[in-house]
Amino acid sequence: MYDNIVICLGTEIEKQQLLCDYPNIKNVVRDGGYFIVAKIEETIVGYLWAFKRKIPAPVEQSEIFINIIEVIYTNLRCQGIASAMVNEVIEIAKEEKAYQVRAYCDIKNIPSHRLWLKNKFSISPAKMPDGSIVGSFVSYVL
Repeated sequence: MYDNIVICLGTEIEKQQLLCDYPNIKNVVRDGGYFIVAKIEETIVGYLWAFKRKIPAPVEQSEIFINIIEVIYTNLRCQGIASAMVNEVIEIAKEEKAYQVRAYCDIKNIPSHRLWLKNKFSISPAKMPDGSIVGSFVSYVL
């Protein structure tokens, strides 16, 4: 990974700027939650947004769900930036005493699957009634 990349919690101003620059992410980035950015100097080169929730199953535990993760510039992908952001949210989940960190990725998104595999997440394909597999839920138990 680049030595000059900083991974940190993003500010509300940075979040609003990304929402302005990339309006399609408004569907998955909400108020609150955990907004993590990867920056080179003052330029955001990657971002992650996650939120804490009760696990939607009959257990008394919570999880941090990563709703979006992106390394903006293609030339910076596969350099460990996304992994660094994932590790930052894992540390937050530990502090929050969450049971797990979870995410979903489209079955066609091979780089995303590789990211989760590299970071020791379990991968559970989501099978539809017609037998097609549309994506995978990934989980990391703390």
